[in-house]
Amino acid sequence: MKFSALIFIIFFYALPGKTQSLNQYAQTDRITLNIPSSQTNSTANIAAYINSNFNTDSKKVRAAYAWVANNIKYDAAHLHRVILNEDHEEKVTWALARKKGVCENFAAIFTDICIKCGLRSYNVEGYTRYNGSVDKSGHAWSAVFLNNNWYLYDPTWDAGFITQPATNYFQVPPPEFIQSHMPFDPMFQFLDYPLTYDEFSKGYSQAGKSTTYFNYKDSIDANEKVPLLNQYNAASLRIEKNGSPTPNVATRLKQLRMEKEIIYQDKDADLYNSAVEDYKLAIGNFKAFLAYRNNGFLPARPMNETEAMLDKILKQVTGANNKLKEVNLSKAVLALNTGDVEKVLGDLETKVKEQRVFLKNYLSTTK
Repeated sequence: MKFSALIFIIFFYALPGKTQSLNQYAQTDRITLNIPSSQTNSTANIAAYINSNFNTDSKKVRAAYAWVANNIKYDAAHLHRVILNEDHEEKVTWALARKKGVCENFAAIFTDICIKCGLRSYNVEGYTRYNGSVDKSGHAWSAVFLNNNWYLYDPTWDAGFITQPATNYFQVPPPEFIQSHMPFDPMFQFLDYPLTYDEFSKGYSQAGKSTTYFNYKDSIDANEKVPLLNQYNAASLRIEKNGSPTPNVATRLKQLRMEKEIIYQDKDADLYNSAVEDYKLAIGNFKAFLAYRNNGFLPARPMNETEAMLDKILKQVTGANNKLKEVNLSKAVLALNTGDVEKVLGDLETKVKEQRVFLKNYLSTTK
């Protein structure tokens, strides 16, 4: 989002009924803006200051917003640095150290402070519309669960103007916020009847009659309980079902596919490495068995213990093979080649079975 556009929006794009009296937040803002600079080097310290000075969630949210909007400056020089899928921690630390950033940094810092204040909060990524036109670049904002409802916040669009009579993008109800902000994932519209990308582009503020009911509350609750890969898969499906995507929505889908690929590859690598470790343990145990055999099975031990040495090796081989089978069923585009490890495991299994036959014959001749 270009800075010139930000200025235009802040002064001229007031959401209906959103103008608020300064008196409602004057004391909270005053206390927040007096935080010692020594306590602003991390979101944890800022949150600790807020928690020690305010005892309600509403005041904590306002304090976090006031601090971010007044202390993080819009960094026009790094406008093109926006990388919506960049590591969350990096977005926070990079901008907090410089007290400058772009939309992703404003949202990340505000969200992080809210989370560390004990509030349920999300970073939301998407794109915007202002003055009748849809912006081609991506944007980022925040959502906070407050008083049993979801509200939306865009500290970037209010940055530097928090003490003006109007705060247009603080704690906006979802039906109002959708007039200017479209998330990539329709779940984060927080609407029972979400708009399609096409409806948003055409300036509609309500979904068409054909739109089916979407229980976003249950969907968000369920989303928080599943692994990240499941979250990515579900988000991809929701995006694909929400109509013809704009170019930046299509880019987000590509990012999700890349993030899923990374998870698949990491999982495959872990399984592969674990299988290799199983093989190393198995070959070590096999060498120990051969050393025991070559020593005439001395010192003597119960034969069931000797048999158990071979059984243990076979179990390790089976475990390693099962892990490699899972790798071979992976959905990763770039699959690992497991052939070499499968071959040495097969060779080891054959040798262990030969030793079992030998041991059986040996037992029959020594009775």
